[in-house]
Amino acid sequence: MTDPAALGPYQDAVAAAGALAVEIGFLDDSLHLGGEALSLGLGALSAEGGFNQLRNRLAPADQPRLDVLRRVGPCDVRLRLLGDDHQVRYVRLIGQGDGLNWRGLMLPAGGSAGVRADMDMETALAEALQAGDVCAFYQPVVDLKTLTLAGFEALARWDRPGVGILGAEEFMPLAQSHGYIEAVGESVRAMAVLDLSAWQAAYSGALDLFVTANATATEVSAPDFADRLLEAVSAARLPAGGFKLEVNETDVMLDPDAAERTLNAVRDQGVPIVLDDFGTGYSSLARLDRFAFDVVKLDQYFIRAALTDGSARSIISSVVRIAESYGMQVVAEGVETEAAQALCLDLGCDYGQGFLYAQALAPQDAAQAVTAGLKTRFHPARRAQA
Repeated sequence: MTDPAALGPYQDAVAAAGALAVEIGFLDDSLHLGGEALSLGLGALSAEGGFNQLRNRLAPADQPRLDVLRRVGPCDVRLRLLGDDHQVRYVRLIGQGDGLNWRGLMLPAGGSAGVRADMDMETALAEALQAGDVCAFYQPVVDLKTLTLAGFEALARWDRPGVGILGAEEFMPLAQSHGYIEAVGESVRAMAVLDLSAWQAAYSGALDLFVTANATATEVSAPDFADRLLEAVSAARLPAGGFKLEVNETDVMLDPDAAERTLNAVRDQGVPIVLDDFGTGYSSLARLDRFAFDVVKLDQYFIRAALTDGSARSIISSVVRIAESYGMQVVAEGVETEAAQALCLDLGCDYGQGFLYAQALAPQDAAQAVTAGLKTRFHPARRAQA
């Protein structure tokens, strides 16, 4: 630790703002806090601790942000800090570094000290991603003409120890707000590829079966996304078309040029593209030709509305006709009743997906459905044509 007197210039500000003077030495992992450390719940850290101990007091998503202090020049960063009393403090670090040392202030930055539960869940999610507890569950996609299992959509689930299976709506907002959404997507796609590979291997690759999984706008825009996805599909030795990539129409239109490059790259290598939730975002029927989608999924709103609304039925018919002209298949989402199933078949949809067939199945249940179907719901997957 350095001489506390070196922090003298900050002492007036410390007294006035209820802040701490901070000095960090990166070479020796040193940390000195000047002021009333107890006010921010850092008494133990002040008595004995270093830079890495400070990092460990941060929320998982904030820990990488602490590296900004290693840069040369001024910095101003907001962080969530866990105090000795296990309460969360929102703090702000303002100061200057030269690459070897950093000096500045830690000030209260508002927020609530009563958000321990949120930080606990964030920490648990970060650990779950490392442990493989964020996984894929599979909702069946059924051929409407034959009622055979055609494939699955892989959906994110969190198998949280001591809690149970959490649906996407219970943790995806947290993943989105704290920067884990790409990690979740990567985990789900990786598991979907491996599970499909195992199901195919059990039948010597002879199943007429696909699995789809989603990618966000941020992922699709990443320069290396296509290479990483294609490498995973190739390593799993999946037949062409076995894995399909789903993209949301609103996401695609956020950066259509980047999306077009990525989607064309993966499609050219045998990964079909599925346009999810068609009709809810920015796209129009005229844009279907730009991206050369292979499958269009009609949003469940239209399926439910079509049972009583002639306009909705007309929209579905129009989409089906245009999709057919482009060589695309159509999946009707939100099929919940036999009446909806009959209507979608009558309107020309190729596949149905919804609670009429099943909710998202655990991997072991999906594997059983591949070979045995689901009684009174759908038949098992077909063998591929030789």
